[in-house]
Amino acid sequence: MRQRHARLEASIENLEYKVAEQTTQLGRLNRSRDYLDDEPEEVEVEAEAPAFEPMTAEDLRKEEEEVRQLEKKKRGLEDRVNSMGRDISGVLR
Repeated sequence: MRQRHARLEASIENLEYKVAEQTTQLGRLNRSRDYLDDEPEEVEVEAEAPAFEPMTAEDLRKEEEEVRQLEKKKRGLEDRVNSMGRDISGVLR
């Protein structure tokens, strides 16, 4: 369960980074030519150190709920990345 949680968090961070990159790229494509020299915004990623604590049944239930929420967020971000990719492809054509 912890490995699944860690994989989902890493996947979500990656998707959020892609969304930020594509948002920046789409924003640059939508701007007039006068603004093409602007620097892209940086995306900050916070790293948390894992702590070992024995899990209780309540902890497990909370973690399962968090995993479900992360999976839902991941699906939403994947949809958004795919949609923005199509938008960018359409603008570039």
